[in-house]
Amino acid sequence: MCAPPNLGLRLSQAGNRGGRRHNENVAAMLPSHEPSAHARLVGVLIDLHCHTLPLSQCSNLQAEELADLARARGLDGICLTEHDALWDTRDIAELGRRTGFLFLHGMELTTDAGHVLAFGFGAGSPAFASVEEAARAAEPAGALLYLAHPARDGLLRVTERTRTLFASVETQNGSDSKLQNASASGISRSFRLPGIGGSDAHTPAEVGRTATRFDAHVTDEASLVAALRSGRYEAVRLDC
Repeated sequence: MCAPPNLGLRLSQAGNRGGRRHNENVAAMLPSHEPSAHARLVGVLIDLHCHTLPLSQCSNLQAEELADLARARGLDGICLTEHDALWDTRDIAELGRRTGFLFLHGMELTTDAGHVLAFGFGAGSPAFASVEEAARAAEPAGALLYLAHPARDGLLRVTERTRTLFASVETQNGSDSKLQNASASGISRSFRLPGIGGSDAHTPAEVGRTATRFDAHVTDEASLVAALRSGRYEAVRLDC
């Protein structure tokens, strides 16, 4: 979905309009994550997938630079999701004070099921050999797992295993094509929560291409996880 920043949350009509009867029947059997088309909610716009140096060596971005770019592009906050590493809570707080911008922290885990965006883990830099191991650690921590860029490899099949392990998937990734994101949106309908959006930024040009709009105020990791659990959010594309 394309949406301009800071104009509130416009929620689309659930279901398939004008399609064949067979497709409508199939769509009706799938869980819908979309609230009423008449709802219009004011929310905050957060990029849930960003990488910075030095924790992500594949990135060309410094955190302070990321804050300036995100603010200029209409974002209200960003979540640093470094590869298999978690920012220290004190460092995140200091970064926010220094820049005057909302910084949150999650992780992008490398697992046997692919890259997984994790929100809600505590201090440390855990690495997990399997997605089952990550899921076992997530439950007592109250963390949520989302499969990142699920259509990038074109290999994901939604199974009972994936539905159990993940809250949902990333449906708007700023580094993926529109076709890949459309496929990811279709995949997300099999999960219990809506898909999320993040730029997957590694360079300045990539910041803020996509994001997630929440109808709740998000001020820290706890309120981020609560907002995700509520399902009251949508992935949006901002660079169209």
